[in-house]
Amino acid sequence: MSANISILGNTGREVTLRYTEKGTPIASFPIASNSFKSSPEGRVKVTHWFNVVAFGKTAETIAEHVQKGTHLLIHGRLSFSPWSTENGEPRSGAEVSLFSFEFVGSNRSNGVEDSVEEPSEPDVPEFTGHNPTEPAADDSFVDQF
Repeated sequence: MSANISILGNTGREVTLRYTEKGTPIASFPIASNSFKSSPEGRVKVTHWFNVVAFGKTAETIAEHVQKGTHLLIHGRLSFSPWSTENGEPRSGAEVSLFSFEFVGSNRSNGVEDSVEEPSEPDVPEFTGHNPTEPAADDSFVDQF
């Protein structure tokens, strides 16, 4: 099962960049997004974690400019992958194949909020290209942003 999704959140760790045997860059990182729900104790914050995977030039750009705690708006295809723990317990993980991303609001550096709304490097694109592994007919979602 998969669906298009946009997530506004913060990266949970540094980006991991690796290359396939054919040299295609692949970047991966977790992103956390918060929501609130009502409970008997009152309003409770709930954090949702998603694993994000990017390919090609987008992967290299993310690896170069995104750090733990960077505030991003990401657009991609959501899928769920079942897996088992070491004890054989069934689990399912949410993974987003990244189409594009935007730097949003302030970015964090060493745990201190920075009041700059965009990255200080002028060569960092605000909005990046598409996932080269996605079919071109599916690009209508990305063009809305």
